This record gives sequence, structure tokens and C-alpha cells, in this order.
Amino acid sequence: MRRITTADYAWENDWHGEIYTVTFVHGLDERETLRRFGVVDANIHIVDDEEIVERTKVNHGCCDLVLVTRAGDWTVAFEYDGWEGTRRETLRELTRDGGQAVSVMRHDYAASHDFEHAADGRIRTAFRPQTPQERWGSHPDALNEDMRELGLEPEPADEFQYFSGCVPAALALASRISGVLFTPALLDAPLLGGVVTDRVPDDPPQGDPLATHALRALAPALAEAIDHASPGLQRRAAVAEARRQCALAGVADHPVLAAALTSAERGETGPVEPGSPLAELIRRHESQLTGHPIDEATGEWMAGPSAHPHRPPADRRNIFALDNATGMPACPSCRWHHRPGEAEREAIRPRWQAALSVRKALSPDARTAAYNTHFPLVHEGQVMADRDHAAAVTATLRAPST
Repeated sequence: MRRITTADYAWENDWHGEIYTVTFVHGLDERETLRRFGVVDANIHIVDDEEIVERTKVNHGCCDLVLVTRAGDWTVAFEYDGWEGTRRETLRELTRDGGQAVSVMRHDYAASHDFEHAADGRIRTAFRPQTPQERWGSHPDALNEDMRELGLEPEPADEFQYFSGCVPAALALASRISGVLFTPALLDAPLLGGVVTDRVPDDPPQGDPLATHALRALAPALAEAIDHASPGLQRRAAVAEARRQCALAGVADHPVLAAALTSAERGETGPVEPGSPLAELIRRHESQLTGHPIDEATGEWMAGPSAHPHRPPADRRNIFALDNATGMPACPSCRWHHRPGEAEREAIRPRWQAALSVRKALSPDARTAAYNTHFPLVHEGQVMADRDHAAAVTATLRAPST
């Protein structure tokens, strides 16, 4: 059998799925794969496109459905707008008793994708495809030869190198392990699936929850300075950075962002609820970035962004399901939506990044808030990247208090 290459996944760069996870599972049939994902027997059924749309709407743009199909000796599990297959707890369940699984997640919103290879209940090799030099697992170097051939250089000359357009290479790597070539055509037929209602519980936290945060690898001096700052200083630094990003994006006076940062300064922090003004603002920015529709009456997503792999020509796309027999929309609310061009995306991206930083500054844990608000400064894929400012923040945090 020929070796699968990145060229076999050239279609992925033009596919409309901004968030998805595909998991190749060896040793389990379709139903057992679903059970170990957390789908109970009573919920296993043939899933139609309308259900995918509905589940994404109910979950505010995410989807808790898992679809499965068979490919040779492997079961392929697919999640539109989901990432259950990347959890170490799920992978451990899928591979216990001698099984094997490999998953790839594309997540354009977070600009952070994921690759996980597990066997016999353990993660063997895992990394973020955009930074393949940072690997973990029991055998972090086991795939280095294939990674290098596919352009995922495991030991780049620049230790901070960022690889863009890396998802096709990650998929090709997964296919080399499984021997299965994933294509959108695998999703065309009605597939068995179900909603995850009995997911494998999270492992209890152990050690430092930020020990593997990417900031530690990309900017160790900044991470160390944050670690040694007091909680009060960590919070002030997080709020200050969020304010700076808002100013750079030209939204410093936006009432929702200003109110949220004032709350953070007063110590009124906590998770941002989906129905809050800040969450709604972020959704609207994401709608402008992607073309996914927002219900103007409710401020909620109208439908899932990846409900069907078919897309119309030119700059328009149908994010809803089509009836394969008639070619007509499968739901009464279907309509065409504009697909933003690169110039439109670049115009809204700073405002979106600024709003995300405000949400991060509200994290209940001040150290986490400081890590996450400053991470865009050292992440080359972020619009706010500024290593000189990161160095200035490091110096400020290290300066003795007066």
C-alpha cells in the first residue's frame, strides 16, 4: 500500500469545517465505539442532518453528537463542532484492553489544533500540529520520521516556529497509522450516531493545571514572571493586557467590554455565561468572521456551521442540509449566507481577539487569567502577537514593588 501524503488531504484546506474532530478507532465496531464515547444504547440511531443542526443550536455552536462509519478494520468517528475524541479520558476508554485510536481536531477559532495517538489505554504521542516541536505522551518521538516527511518538523531550527496550514499533514499522519484515508464522502450517507450523555468523567486534577500551558514553552520568562507575581498583580496584569488589546482594536470604549473589565478590576470574576452580553458580543464577532448566522431576535446561533459537507460555488455557502434526492433545502429556514473574504476577516479579527481577552481576564483564577490574556503576545498565529511588549510585561512583573 502506498504511503499517504499531505497531498491526499489537499481538499481539507478548502473544506468549510472550521471545527471538527475525526477519530480512527481500531478493535471496536461502530456501536461499541459509540458506547465508549458515552452514547447509551437507547440513543444509538441513524442521525440526519437536521438533528446535527438542532444539537449545534441547542449547544450554542458546539455539537455533542458523534457519528460513526466503518473503513476496513477501523471505525471512523466524526464530530461536527466537537472534540470529545481528543480527551485523554475518552481515548483511554476507546483503547483499553489492547485497542488503538488516533484523533485529529481542527479548531480554527482557537487557532489551536490537536493530534493524539493512544494505544492500550495510554497516550503514546500527542502534539498541537501548529507546534509539533512540543510533544508529550509515553513515546513522544515515535512518529518523528513520518512527521518530518509530512512537513511537521519535530525539531525545527527555530524552537518557536509556528506551522500554519498543518491540519492536512496531521490527518495524513493519522492515516499512516490507521491505513484509512478520511474524506468528506464518508459523511454523505446516513450514519449511525448519538448524543454523548454518559461521557467518561474527567480525571481529578493533579499538580499544576498550567504545567503544560503553551505559554511556558513559547515564553518561559513571561510565565515565570507571572508565577512569581501576587494574585492581585496577576489580575491587574490580565486586565491591563485586555484593555491594551481593546485599545489596539479600537473598541476600548465599547460598553460591554468596559463593563466587563471594570467588574474584573473589582474582583467580580467567574465563567462568562452563554447568555451574557459579553458572550453574545463574541458570538457576533465570530458570525462576522465565519458567515455563520445569528438570530437577531435572540443573539444565538441559528444553526450549526458544519452541518453538511456540501458548499455552493463562489462566495456563498449553504450551512444547512440539502436533500440529496431533490437538491432542495431540507429545512424551511434554510437560506444562503455570505462567506466573508480575507479582507473582511482581517477587519473583524482584532475586535474578536480583544473580546476574547476580556473573557479570559474574567477567569476566576488570577494566574490563569494572566497566562491566557498574555498568550496572544507570543503566539505567532495571533493578530495581537508582540514579543517586544511581552518582554516589557515580563520586566514590569519582575520589578520590585514600591
